[in-house]
Amino acid sequence: MTKSSQVFKALKKPKTNLNIPFLLILFTFLMWRCISPPDYLGGDLLPDDDFYQVKVDTTFIVSAYTQRIDTVYTFNFIEGIVGETWDEIFGKTQASFITQLKLANIQKYYGTNPTVDSAYLYLSISGQHGKEPMRFGIYELTDSIATDSLYNSLSPLGNMYNPNPIGQNLLDYTGDKNMLKIPISNTWVYDKLIAPTIEDSTILESQESFLKHMYGIYVAPITSLPAYGKGMYYFDFASTATKMVVYYKNDGQEVDTVSLEYNYALYFESNKRFNHFTHDVDAADPGLGIQFNYPSDPLTQDSVFYVKGLGLSRGVVVLEDVVNWLDLMPVTINRAELRFELEEQANMPKDTLLEQLFLYKLVDNERTVLTDYRVNKDIFGGKYSKSKKYYSFNITYHLQSLLKEADPDPNLYVEYVELLDSYMRSNCAVLRSGNHSNRIKLIITYTKL
Repeated sequence: MTKSSQVFKALKKPKTNLNIPFLLILFTFLMWRCISPPDYLGGDLLPDDDFYQVKVDTTFIVSAYTQRIDTVYTFNFIEGIVGETWDEIFGKTQASFITQLKLANIQKYYGTNPTVDSAYLYLSISGQHGKEPMRFGIYELTDSIATDSLYNSLSPLGNMYNPNPIGQNLLDYTGDKNMLKIPISNTWVYDKLIAPTIEDSTILESQESFLKHMYGIYVAPITSLPAYGKGMYYFDFASTATKMVVYYKNDGQEVDTVSLEYNYALYFESNKRFNHFTHDVDAADPGLGIQFNYPSDPLTQDSVFYVKGLGLSRGVVVLEDVVNWLDLMPVTINRAELRFELEEQANMPKDTLLEQLFLYKLVDNERTVLTDYRVNKDIFGGKYSKSKKYYSFNITYHLQSLLKEADPDPNLYVEYVELLDSYMRSNCAVLRSGNHSNRIKLIITYTKL
């Protein structure tokens, strides 16, 4: 008979000399030994003798700083981003994009005596940040997009486009319609797209010939927000509805009351394109504005650090305390969890929240995913938990790899992208650092060797 069954019989006897409180304590202890597994992945596989060697350490000091991003590549993006945001902490951010136009049908001609009825740029919306009304302008490129170069989305565009717009929406756009429809000048369409092809039909014989004639377009806001607000819009370049259409007539059509269509494709995967972002942090409230302290002043840790999408800022998380701990403690790491809490202040904009963060390292100055993400991206983490009010990352394999490195790099980087090559958003967040009363938490469950 086992001890637990003896205890059970003793509890059934109302008339006994055993001490009931003692039995309850003993029963609780035995049940805990039976059903309470270690609270980390794989812990239930450890022998009982090893279980007593498992420890949890949460005393680590993890520092975090804010670094301004100087390079963002968005070449051949999935979403064209255009609009503006302005808030008290991060200032103003403006987004625009440049793209090639290609012939939807090669060797299609406008025919005899074509006349333009109208022309529009159609952009299929895929998301938005805010609903502030915006108007957008379309500009002709004055130089071609190099196919063998990457473009830094934060670098000035210079003289890459003609500042005189060839089209603009006359009504404010707030994302209320799934399609943004921007009128284009009939005169420009005829002078640039029709008349030259009548004189030289070879322009329409291949995409290469057409791109030598028409480099592409630039789409940017022509209005600026008068006060704090959000009006950033995202457009789907994988949609066949994203295109430029010229409606025209010619002498050869059978029904002269119906316009013909000539399509120029933006949705081709081969279209070269990139987003462009500008950030004015001086437009923030002087008392609340973002503070950059890495690498200029890495010894001064603020109580918070700042993450803003579209290439403004990222967090630099330093695990130096952990690296020193690993040198002194020969251990096997069973689980390592890194938690970031969101800062909450009355003066902070209500939408200062990122649904998703991404944690990575730099290898030869290139963004590189952690081993934990490659092993199992589903449990890597990064999504904000509204119930727990923090972001959580599983960095177990990463810390295990630091044990093997002679000169481990203690730095990790926090940025707002779902993946390193994924779409971007203009949202932002203020996160608590290692110098906050509710500081960053690193929770390591380990077995001492």
